[in-house]
Amino acid sequence: MASAVKSPWFLAVGGVIALLSLVAAVFGPVPDLFKDETTVANFVAEPVNKHGVTNFVLPLDAPLEEMPPGSDGYCTDDVLEWLRKVGTEVPPYQRIAIRNSAEDGAMLSLSNVRAVDVRKSDSRPVISFECPDGGAGEMSVLKLRLDRDGQAQEYDLVTQETRPFAFNLEPGERGSLEVWLLGDRAHSYSGRLVVDVSTGGKTETVDLPLNGRRDGFDRISAGEFGKLVVLPGMTPGTLLCRRKTTADPEAGDPDARTGPCTVAEVRSTLAGLK
Repeated sequence: MASAVKSPWFLAVGGVIALLSLVAAVFGPVPDLFKDETTVANFVAEPVNKHGVTNFVLPLDAPLEEMPPGSDGYCTDDVLEWLRKVGTEVPPYQRIAIRNSAEDGAMLSLSNVRAVDVRKSDSRPVISFECPDGGAGEMSVLKLRLDRDGQAQEYDLVTQETRPFAFNLEPGERGSLEVWLLGDRAHSYSGRLVVDVSTGGKTETVDLPLNGRRDGFDRISAGEFGKLVVLPGMTPGTLLCRRKTTADPEAGDPDARTGPCTVAEVRSTLAGLK
């Protein structure tokens, strides 16, 4: 035993144990020293949309007569499949589930949600088709005017006021974002949506995955044709039409009228807007 005590290995191991004991006494339990540090790679984002809630733009000659029946004013799976084959999906907002996948460590700080690589084009004649929304849940709502905003502003649904966006995710914490992509009605916009993610004194810019196009977004303006919005009818095989006095999708329109319509009436109304 005496020789073992004098062994260099025994002395080295004893020194390590003593050092760890001292560190534990000063800084807390030893296992904390081996926790993984949070990194930007711990930021996880996935596009989430309520099933059947989205918008489309269809060519003026889209064969509406061939569209499968909806149900109770909502888009069925068959209707969605048909719409995706015939038109282009343009979600009215982007819902994104976010989380910090780290089990411990520092928080992730999110800021500066903005559009990049933005391309602008003139509006074009299309049929606006809407799959209605039954209401939104709890989430951070952001407004981003593509024609003038450098970054998105957080929007309070109650006070209707905006403020700079900032969101912190503790390890294991989850959250939700809803980004409204807005712009002038005379132009369409496409591009990518990104966010700055910071932790440990480092900041990286990360692409946000989106509905409709995971690699970016399309905000297609119908111009004057936006005065007519087509929706699935309340009974199978029927349509609803919302006739508006303004083509601006962001403007309130108390005089807008919604009621049953036929394919022939849709085409007649669109012809009058040319």
